[in-house]
Amino acid sequence: MRNFIVVLTFVILVGCGTSNTVTNEDVASYEVKQTFDEQVEDEFIFRLVTGKEEYQEGEEVELYGEIIYTGAEEIIIAHAASAVIFNIEEQIRGFEVTHAVPEIGLQTTLVPDTSYREDYSKQGISYTEQESEDYTKFIEDFSSRNDFPPGYYTVEATTDFFDGTDHRKLKAAVDFKVWTGSEED
Repeated sequence: MRNFIVVLTFVILVGCGTSNTVTNEDVASYEVKQTFDEQVEDEFIFRLVTGKEEYQEGEEVELYGEIIYTGAEEIIIAHAASAVIFNIEEQIRGFEVTHAVPEIGLQTTLVPDTSYREDYSKQGISYTEQESEDYTKFIEDFSSRNDFPPGYYTVEATTDFFDGTDHRKLKAAVDFKVWTGSEED
């Protein structure tokens, strides 16, 4: 009986393993909810935008966050390495793309009613040797290309800064699909 349980556990673990192969059928089973999100706190507007709901493999994904200050005069905000931090997860595989935040204490000047925009960049993507082989392959593929691998992506971006008076933390979320370019999918 004990051997049966060990074998059954092994079969379940192997059978539930994640695959790096995503088909258009996989992508089609997800519905995009929003390509634009905006949060407002006092005199600050935080937006997260992706250019469209669906991209083709090989097509560059437009993804950016912007902060708009609606006050009367310029203001300096203090933040980490980036004023906008992107948290990306590919939902079909269940893989999160993590980024190291190497610097803190940077400053950015916000001009009233002018958008401060940060485009998503694949700089600082990190993973450890303890990650699964599938995850490591995905991250290496993700990092090495200008586009995104096929999949359904959810993005939560955060702007976390000190405006000289208050600590502000605003979040926004978008999602999008990337279809495989393969005809047989």
